[in-house]
Amino acid sequence: MFCRNSVTWVYRLDRNFTWKSKHEIPEDLVFFDQKKKVRLIVEADGRITITRGYSWNGCSPKFCILDLMIGTPDGVVHECTGRPKTYHASLVHDALYQFLPEGLPLKRRHADRFFLQLMVESEFLPRWIYWTVVRLLGWIVRWATAKKREHQGYARSAKGLAADWSDAEEDG
Repeated sequence: MFCRNSVTWVYRLDRNFTWKSKHEIPEDLVFFDQKKKVRLIVEADGRITITRGYSWNGCSPKFCILDLMIGTPDGVVHECTGRPKTYHASLVHDALYQFLPEGLPLKRRHADRFFLQLMVESEFLPRWIYWTVVRLLGWIVRWATAKKREHQGYARSAKGLAADWSDAEEDG
């Protein structure tokens, strides 16, 4: 009954996406996935970058039954971006939720607020409904994801990466 020979994600980022959140943090941080690929960069000035190749499922939940995707709609295609209206909101939200347990200096409420802000920017009309559901049930998604994955990745200070890089250059 479930789908076979299909991927678990709906979207894959074809180029880096950067968004300015206006939420400052103490230092620039770089987050790596389990395969040691940079997936998220959060800068002290609030700039958030999700890197090319990041995959996510859009707004949750979604289920595949008989090769049909059933679940939360991602909205109509926005004329400016050529993407569903919740595309960037769900991208940023999913990446932040993934790395919250890995030392991201933000709280779940910040990720949820950014989700709402990006839906406002894309003029998604039922944004308040989506945001309310995320605020009420987002902790369940975080808990279920943490149970499914033992290790989601790790964080490094950008300062530490720069030091590692200069040490490698001196050695090389």
